Amino acid sequence: MASNGLDPAKRTDGITEEICKFVVESKYEHLDEKLLDQLKDYLTDNIGISAGAAAICDSTEPFLRAVIALGGKTGQSTVFTKGNVFSLQYAGLLNAALAHSFDFDDTHASSILHPGATTIPAALAQAEALNSDGKTLLLGIAVGYEITCRIGRAYNYGGYTRGFHNTTTAGIFGAVAAISKIKGLSLDQVKNAFGLAESKAAGSMQFLDNGSWNKRLHPGFAVHDAFVAVALAEAGVVGATRPIEGKYGALHSYSATSTTAGLTDNLGSEWIFRETAIKPFPACRMTHSAIEAVSNVAKEAEGKTVEHITVALSTSCYQIVGPPDANRIHPRTIVDGQFSMYYQVAIACLHGMDIGWAMYDKSQMESPEVAALCDKVEVVIQDDVADLAVRLTVKWTDGTATEASQVFPLGEQEHPFVKERVRGKFLRMVAPAYDRHTAQAILATIEEIDRRSTRDLMKLL
Repeated sequence: MASNGLDPAKRTDGITEEICKFVVESKYEHLDEKLLDQLKDYLTDNIGISAGAAAICDSTEPFLRAVIALGGKTGQSTVFTKGNVFSLQYAGLLNAALAHSFDFDDTHASSILHPGATTIPAALAQAEALNSDGKTLLLGIAVGYEITCRIGRAYNYGGYTRGFHNTTTAGIFGAVAAISKIKGLSLDQVKNAFGLAESKAAGSMQFLDNGSWNKRLHPGFAVHDAFVAVALAEAGVVGATRPIEGKYGALHSYSATSTTAGLTDNLGSEWIFRETAIKPFPACRMTHSAIEAVSNVAKEAEGKTVEHITVALSTSCYQIVGPPDANRIHPRTIVDGQFSMYYQVAIACLHGMDIGWAMYDKSQMESPEVAALCDKVEVVIQDDVADLAVRLTVKWTDGTATEASQVFPLGEQEHPFVKERVRGKFLRMVAPAYDRHTAQAILATIEEIDRRSTRDLMKLL
């Protein structure tokens, strides 16, 4: 991997100091060609799901009305499909909320979060405001992803155990990093921005109780507050020191099991965000192996009738998608369905894995057939099942049984989601928002963004 000349072995500063130095010192030349290609795929995917959500998601118009009521429609920043008339921070809020509204955004397995939902909207808004060139945009995105993923990895499942959403408790720092890099802030300014952002990090998992829209807003809140923290730091406001590793810092506040071990190892020479996966299904990542596995089983056993399905998960994944709560067994809202292993397995068994967002049509969510199959699903914990993996046993009414397992969900490096599929997903998602000509122009501009300006892209959106 390319090195930026920073020697991790010689670092003796605090964790936050190292992270902020990385933000300031990183250069575009430190990104290899494969990583640049991945960044373009992440950008493509983020824009696709965000524009699709802008056009058809049920929460979009309420979010928009609230932002307008708060005076957010007073600027020159672009919200996908809604024009370039928004203030910087509210454009960031809306685009980040849109990115997460379908729960179809990219995921990073070891940090258990969605790095693009906060990083890309923050970077796009800031780069558009400055009319930054595409290389600056890509570098800002890379730095933001890396910081988000490293802090999220340090939280690990301990964030969820404590009831926090890693996507935003780590993502606000990635958003600050992306904005700061694109603006070219000094080390002291970046440190103060991080120190201020730590007091705004938030995101509660309580949304699981009723499938609320809090979750969709989490990245939006993080990006909005990242812009506030950066503006305050630029104005000379002093932020807390050691906001990551301090006694009351993020690692201690937002995770029950966090560790500084490995947080800054090889920072500057190793980009861990390259393991980020693009999602093939609009549901919690922890259901994806099961979706693919049960789809394949059902296809091969066409004509048979299910008597019972046992789904074995790791302890960590079970806690998020497996408990037999009433709103998981029979989801009442889209968010309920996205976090229900019961519903995802039932839909995949009946309709295969290519149903896409149609799985949340009223006809599916209120289907007696789907509900009856949900009742036949049992989710259990098995200690030897890895995180994101699944082990299935399907018993059929003819007395036979089929066993299947899957270790890596589609999109991981071991089971890649290739560029053609990324583009296909993009075109499907933007169909309600842009005509075919515009969609193709967006794809072409992203592919050559390193030779274009950010506004060349944003004016298409």
